[in-house]
Amino acid sequence: MLIQTNLQVECPRCRGGMRSAVVKTAIWAGERLYAVEDVPAYVCEACGERLYDEDTTNAIRRLTEDGFSRAEARHEILVPVFSLGDRIIE
Repeated sequence: MLIQTNLQVECPRCRGGMRSAVVKTAIWAGERLYAVEDVPAYVCEACGERLYDEDTTNAIRRLTEDGFSRAEARHEILVPVFSLGDRIIE
C-alpha cells in the first residue's frame, strides 16, 4: 500500500482533514456493477470525500480495462436494487 500515513492532506471539497484508509468502491461498466475491495484511499473525516493516489488510480483503470474477469473475482454478492421513481415528492 503506497499511502503515507504521516502526510497531511486537505479535502478539496470541504477543506477538512483526510486520513488514510482502506475502502470498498463500486464501479459501473456498461450495465454491470462491480465491487472492488482493499482500495487504499484518503478519506475526509468531515464530508467523506475520497481521494486515490496515482498507483491506486492506475490499478483501478487496469482492472476496468481488463474487463473484470470473473476468474479473478474473490467472491460475489447479491445486491438489492431500489427505485426512487415513486418516492420523490414534488
